[in-house]
Amino acid sequence: MWRIVFYVNTWTVSLFLAAVAGVAVGLGVWRRASPRRQRRAARLLWGACLVAALAATVVPDRPIGSGVPYVAMIPGEGLWGSAADSMFAGERHMILVLQVANAAMFVPLGLFAYTAARAPSPTVIVLGCTALSVTIEAVQLVMNAGRVVDVDDVIFNTAGALIGCLLGSAAWRVTGRGAGQDVRRHAARTHPLRSWLAQLRD
Repeated sequence: MWRIVFYVNTWTVSLFLAAVAGVAVGLGVWRRASPRRQRRAARLLWGACLVAALAATVVPDRPIGSGVPYVAMIPGEGLWGSAADSMFAGERHMILVLQVANAAMFVPLGLFAYTAARAPSPTVIVLGCTALSVTIEAVQLVMNAGRVVDVDDVIFNTAGALIGCLLGSAAWRVTGRGAGQDVRRHAARTHPLRSWLAQLRD
């Protein structure tokens, strides 16, 4: 995944966020016309993004068990902690770019999880993405294939998922489809038998 540093800059990040925001608005518009199909498509997109994230983080770059285990449990240690004091400016920049990429990787996961749910809960989605990130770090530790296990990865992954949820929520508001409307619409659908019984009572 480190190769992504060659492509992450202000322009690419801005274009990425603009593209994701456009997708969010498109899903919001689609949801107005066909909620069920939109949710199905969002689930497929979420699955594709999950596969891509796992390929970028779990697939080993070297033989399993050949690395030197290293776990960084102090938040921000590689960015502004004591470990960063001995680094060159270019090394710190590379770490920052990698963390931006970590956040960007989870933005679509948060967005598509939000748009795939009938009644999305940002709290549940963000916590789920955090659990996914922790699981990825645990797998990396067990595999010991040269990847660094870093709590900052979890923090930035979580931040990315939160951004995705916020984009999804904002898009729904812009397109006039609030998170609770699908629930109310679903609840308003009266079963034919209940409707018939209600008519008998009347």
